[in-house]
Amino acid sequence: MWKRPWKMVEGFSIGAGLVIVGLLLQFSAGPIAWSNLSYPVNIIILACYLLAMALVFALRNKVYSFKFLSSYASAVPALAYAVALTAIMGLTRQMPDGHQAADPLGLTRMLSFWPFVLVYIWVSVIVAQATIAKAVRFKWRDVPFMLNHAGLLIVMLCATLGNADMKRLNMTIHKTSPEWRATDEAGKKVELPLAIQLKDFQIYEYPPKLMLVDGKTGDPIPKYKPITVVVDSSFTTGNLHGWTVKLNKRIEEAAPLMTRDTTNYLPWHSSGAMIALNITATSPDGKITKTGWVTCGSYHFPYQVLSLDGKVCIAMPEREPQRYISRVELMTQAGLHAFADIEVNHPLSVEGWKVYQLSYDTSMGRWSETSVLELVKDPWLPYVYVGLGMMMLGAVFMFLSLQRRKETKE
Repeated sequence: MWKRPWKMVEGFSIGAGLVIVGLLLQFSAGPIAWSNLSYPVNIIILACYLLAMALVFALRNKVYSFKFLSSYASAVPALAYAVALTAIMGLTRQMPDGHQAADPLGLTRMLSFWPFVLVYIWVSVIVAQATIAKAVRFKWRDVPFMLNHAGLLIVMLCATLGNADMKRLNMTIHKTSPEWRATDEAGKKVELPLAIQLKDFQIYEYPPKLMLVDGKTGDPIPKYKPITVVVDSSFTTGNLHGWTVKLNKRIEEAAPLMTRDTTNYLPWHSSGAMIALNITATSPDGKITKTGWVTCGSYHFPYQVLSLDGKVCIAMPEREPQRYISRVELMTQAGLHAFADIEVNHPLSVEGWKVYQLSYDTSMGRWSETSVLELVKDPWLPYVYVGLGMMMLGAVFMFLSLQRRKETKE
């Protein structure tokens, strides 16, 4: 081993050495703190990396180890180690940024795991050398190769070095006043050059469901796989674990009217209103028939169940939100003043920030007067998209080139 020309045995040995060095760094210096590599440190590192790649290429004929980096005997082991570590990351539940690893080795924070980072640096060096070599001896037929490799290199560098510049904040907005402060992952308050005020909050809910619950414990029946009936606009009768359920009356927004002996429900279009269903339930043998109201309750009113035989009840679980929207007023220091809607999977883009709908006051439900937003700013993300676009374009060119060669042979 280590006799020229080096082969894959030497390549795998280099990978093992990087893993061992990474583990030593992991236990001695701790995981990589990407937050220390924010601007301008990451720009300096990028410049040094590009300069080092140029020097490695220039000296490849004088330093054999540099020349080895451009060979398949180095590329194949590097990819094998990268795939293995990536598979471990995929099979291990990863902790979010700002949290400690859940295991003593650090596998649950793989992006800060020294062996993982060193192996990917090795891969990036190989990709960079291959890209430079094709660029120096440029031929049009090598364009797909260059696009794929250059795009991959851009994605790897920008996704890692740009991670320190990414800001992820949470902001709770209200109807009473605009909010310009947000909190980071450490709970620290951050003042922003923009302010957002909640003007209106709306929730569109799925149709209500009915289910059987144990009258004493409140557990659903069956306990782990409860059977439910969806009461949509076309519902008239249904079967609930043998009980026949008939809908008598439906009030979309209702409030209880309590007397000494009974509780009735009337239309009530105000905060805390809930859907109320008047149903008749008949037992499987037809001997028991019960009629009454069922509601899911709200922050203002308790829920209502229909007791059947003293052992089981028909209940309505909390309605599931189908989509929720925050209608907001937006103001920035640059002078922008606008109104917009923010909902899940439809973020708002403003001056480099992506504003996502994250949550709301679940205790108030559809009557929530606050909304929780997530604000993300990643100045390196456009370059990552450029790299991905280059890889896709390279794949298209490679496919067309293969088709052209096939037609020429035929």
